[in-house]
Amino acid sequence: MATIEEQLLEQIKHYDTIIIHRHQRPDPDAYGSQLGLKALLKASFPEKNIYAVGKAVPGLSWMSDDEHFMDDIPDKTYRNALVIMVDTANAPRIDDQRWQNGLETIKIDHHPNDDAYADWQWVKEGHSATSTMIYGFYEVLKNQGLVMTAEAARLLYIGILGDTGHFMYSMDKETFRVVSELFGYNFDYESIHHNMATISENAAKLSGYVLQNLTLLPSGLAYIVLTKELVKQFDLGEAGTSFVVSLPSKIDRVKAWAIFEEQDEGNYRVRLRSRTIVINKIANQFEGGGHPMASGAWAQTSEDIDRLLHVLDKSLVATYGVE
Repeated sequence: MATIEEQLLEQIKHYDTIIIHRHQRPDPDAYGSQLGLKALLKASFPEKNIYAVGKAVPGLSWMSDDEHFMDDIPDKTYRNALVIMVDTANAPRIDDQRWQNGLETIKIDHHPNDDAYADWQWVKEGHSATSTMIYGFYEVLKNQGLVMTAEAARLLYIGILGDTGHFMYSMDKETFRVVSELFGYNFDYESIHHNMATISENAAKLSGYVLQNLTLLPSGLAYIVLTKELVKQFDLGEAGTSFVVSLPSKIDRVKAWAIFEEQDEGNYRVRLRSRTIVINKIANQFEGGGHPMASGAWAQTSEDIDRLLHVLDKSLVATYGVE
C-alpha cells in the first residue's frame, strides 16, 4: 500500500497547476513551508505552474529576493488546480479563501487536526514545524523525481528556526537531524539569524514598554494588554508586534504569559506561551488553539480577558502553588 507521501506525490504529478496557501498573519514556518514547498516543486517539475498566494507581510519580505514573492493570480487559475494548504489548522485562518475553488485540496500541517477541511490530510501533530515535514516529504520521495535546492533548504531552515524559537522549544532528535541535512545545501545561515534577531528602533522602544509594564502574578503568569492607540504610537506599520511574544520568557519567574493586542474591531488577539503547563486546550476555550506550549486565542471583550487570565492563573496555581 502506498504511503501518504506517495499518494500526495501522485496527486501533484496529476495536476498542471498547483496553488499553495498558508495561514493569515504568517510566521516564519508558514512562509518557510509555503515558499520552500514551492521552490521544491518548481525544481522538481519545471513544466508545471506553481503559485504561492496570500498577503505579503513586509516584516518577512527578507525571506525572498523577489519583492513580489507572493503570487497574484486571477480566479480562473483555480478551475483545474490542486490547492495545498500548509501550516494551517483551521479553514477560517487560511489566507485567501479562494482555496475552496480548487479541483482538489491537500492539507499539510503539524497542529492538532481539529478541522479536517481538505480532500487529503497529511497531519503529523507534534512535529516541530511544518517545514520539517516538507523536508521529510522530499527525503522519502527523492528517488521518485523530487529535487531539493539550496533556496528550498534555506526557506525550510527559516521555518524550523521560527517555530522552534531558535531551537529553544519543540525540539527533538529528528529536528536536529533535518537541520543537519539542510546545512549541506550551503546557504547563508548567518544572514538568516541576523534578520531574525534584529528589530527596528521603534520595535525596541515597544519592547522596553512591554517589559516595564508587564503584570506578573504570584503564580508566575505574566500578561500585558496593548491597545490599538498604544501600538499606533510606535509606528510599526505592517511589520506588526509579533516580536514581543518572546519578551516575558526572559524573566526567570515567568511560567506562562499572555499578550493581548486590541484589533480595529475592538476585540483582542491573544498570544499565549508557556514553559510547562499545556495551554492549547485553554486556547480552544477562547476561539483558538495551537501547540501545547505556544498557542493563539481571541478575547472579544475585557471580560473575556479577565476570564482567560483567571483560567491560566488557576492552572498554574493548581500545578505549582503560589510562590
